[in-house]
Formats: sequence, structure tokens, C-alpha cells
Amino acid sequence: MDKIKEKLEKLRIEAEESNARAQQYEQEVKDLKAKVEKQETEIQSLNNKVTLLTADLERSEKRADESTAQLRILEVKAEHHERKSKQLDGEKTELEKKHDELKEQHASLKSEFEETLKSLEAL
Repeated sequence: MDKIKEKLEKLRIEAEESNARAQQYEQEVKDLKAKVEKQETEIQSLNNKVTLLTADLERSEKRADESTAQLRILEVKAEHHERKSKQLDGEKTELEKKHDELKEQHASLKSEFEETLKSLEAL
């Protein structure tokens, strides 16, 4: 009978130890589930950030493309104005040259006219 009591006591101790291990494992499972849930929340948060950053990147790329297109237009306009400026400078140089020539002709004709007047007065 003592052997049966010892055996029952041994089984009771083993059952208590098994229950304690089961409770420990259940707690570990709860902790792991909480950890997984927290990580899933963090992943969802990161996915949301990625989505927002992707949308922001797309907007930035669109603005960059628009700015590049506007820059190209401005460069073409600047080249056009530069060519026009060079053309006008050339025309200005030609007109100044012609002005100088006309000024010389005027001085020559004036001198000739004055000489003619003097010779007419002398007559």
C-alpha cells in the first residue's frame, strides 16, 4: 500500500510539474503571440510609411519632370534671345558705321558747300 501511495505521490508531483510547465508554455505562447501582434502592427505601420513615401516620391518625380520641361523651354527662349541680341548688336554696329560714313559725307559736303559759297561771294 505504501508503494501505491508513493506511486500516487510521484504521479501527483509529476502532474503538478507538468501543469507548471504547461502554464509556463502557455505564458510563453501568449508572450510570443503578443510579440507577433506587435511586430505585425509595426510592419503595417512601415507599409503605410512606404505607401506615403512612394506617393511623395511620385509627386516629387512629377514636379521634377515638370521643372525639367520648363527649364528646357526657358533654355530655348534664352538661346533665341541670345541670337536676337547678337543680331541686334550686328545691326547696331552696321548702323553706327553707316552713321559715321554719313557724318563724314555731311562734313565733306558742308565743307564743299562752304567753299562753293566763298567762291560765289568772291565773284
